[in-house]
Amino acid sequence: GSDADSASGDSEDESESEAELPEENRFGLSAEKMKKLKNKFDKIYDAEADDGEKKDFYQQQKEELQSYVDNTRNEMSELADINYRWSGEYVKVVIEDMPYEFMQGFNPALPVVVGGISNEEGLSLINLRIKRHRWYPKILKTGDPIVISVGWRRFQTIPTYFMNDRIKNRMLKYTPEHMHCSAAIYGPYIPPGTGFCAYFLKRMHSFGIAATGTVLENSQSIDIVKKLKLTGYPDKIHKNTAYIKKMFNSPLEVAKFEGASVKTVSGIRGQVKKAAGNAGMFRATFEDKIKISDIVFLRALHTIPIKKFYNPITSLISVTYMRSIAEIRRSKNMAVPNKQDSHYKPITRVAKHFNPLVVPKSLQADLPFKSKPKIIKTDSTTRAVVMDEHDKKVSDLIGKINLLYKDKSKKKREKDTKQRSEYKLKRQAEEAEADSRRKKKRKTFFRKEGQHQRGGNSGSKD
Repeated sequence: GSDADSASGDSEDESESEAELPEENRFGLSAEKMKKLKNKFDKIYDAEADDGEKKDFYQQQKEELQSYVDNTRNEMSELADINYRWSGEYVKVVIEDMPYEFMQGFNPALPVVVGGISNEEGLSLINLRIKRHRWYPKILKTGDPIVISVGWRRFQTIPTYFMNDRIKNRMLKYTPEHMHCSAAIYGPYIPPGTGFCAYFLKRMHSFGIAATGTVLENSQSIDIVKKLKLTGYPDKIHKNTAYIKKMFNSPLEVAKFEGASVKTVSGIRGQVKKAAGNAGMFRATFEDKIKISDIVFLRALHTIPIKKFYNPITSLISVTYMRSIAEIRRSKNMAVPNKQDSHYKPITRVAKHFNPLVVPKSLQADLPFKSKPKIIKTDSTTRAVVMDEHDKKVSDLIGKINLLYKDKSKKKREKDTKQRSEYKLKRQAEEAEADSRRKKKRKTFFRKEGQHQRGGNSGSKD
């Protein structure tokens, strides 16, 4: 009884402590918040009076939508300091520094999107993954201005196409025929993974979309390189060192390529050392002595600067857009420049005559006898002998005898071969006839043996 009294006393104390806190409860929430939670609980779980009519799906969805709007209005009514407008209301917007071309070409029937994207206002380099559209008839060229349509934006830019080979970004003059490649453009920030399409302002073909792709990243620098091949010619040669000319124009250019690898047409490798003089000549060392007629090549990579051109496309404001070089030439009726140095010319090479190989005597002593040079001394005993008339007749007679012997031997070989083949055929025929006789004899023997066994079995049964 005492335990029950103590338990009842504890419950009374708890109820009194709850009664003492009219504004706070045991969850630490205010009375107003608890009241809202209770109302929400009542709306969800309390059963209202059922008038016997069942609501259809449309009515249920309509009531849920209306309840959502009412709850939103109740929540927003508490935020009186925020100047907001409900959807469907008319508002007046004042825009400052509006271009006058906008008012001249304004069309009230044409909708105008008012707004901005705060995190996409800055400009940077953009790395794209792009592919020519399969229905577009021509491939795209690096440097031709193109329009990129992504999200709410349309802007004109100059792309630089390249291909990543896991070591470097190699520039492409044209996009691949049926493959993806990368492109670097200059424009506003675009979230990675956003799709886009590209087209040209002046439509030249039946299909307008030139390419499609995806945004990979926004970057402040993208290093794109292309191959650079320089040629030079030896001026002076001292053993494995040579002075090369006509590859550079100044010592400054030589300083940029110090330590670079060079190679001759004959495959001898070398390295650029130091500049020699003010005309671009430099000293280079090679792994073997080169010839004055050799051509020296230097293969390097040249960084391509990305053109930072961004021109937004506007519908109501007249803006001058960039044209490609082909369009400018076409409009001005200009021919393509014809450079004679760019033409392919027939290659004429002079046949070189090399000196015979001279093996030093110190090396000849170590060579095997088979590889040693054989020097045959000519004297009176090894000179050519001129035959007289008698010797000529003897030589002619021996030649005729040898010819007759060879002809006779050939006929004898042919006759022996023919006889062997005939004898082989004869033996095959005899073997076939003997086999047939053996088979016939075997059949006769087994037939009589069978008849004899059948006759013996029938006599035993009787």
